[in-house]
Amino acid sequence: MEEVLGLVFQFVFEVLIQALGGTAIDLVAGCFRNSDDEGCAWFLIHLALGAATGGLSLLIAPTVFLPTPGLRVANLVVAPLAAGFLATLVAGAAKFSGAASSHFWRGFAYALAFGVIRFAYCGR
Repeated sequence: MEEVLGLVFQFVFEVLIQALGGTAIDLVAGCFRNSDDEGCAWFLIHLALGAATGGLSLLIAPTVFLPTPGLRVANLVVAPLAAGFLATLVAGAAKFSGAASSHFWRGFAYALAFGVIRFAYCGR
């Protein structure tokens, strides 16, 4: 029972790190955006920042939090979705301009890049 609880805690922790990071980046970027007419520039910036912070996280925590491959793959699906929905909720609460879908995709991009870097390069 303790092992299952540990796995659930590790999974939730990994998802929260990525979701909160993506939301924070979208929140900070929202202060610098005047409109959502920039095309895909902010999306690419979120991808790059996600990959960079994923790489930096390897310096802090070079081993995997999630020991099983199934949980690591599930993290690649759940964390970007959670980050996108959280970014949408925060943007709505902060009254940022633009469509909710643009905030979703920026949070999604950050968490996906973060997760892919950790998935690919994290030591086992």
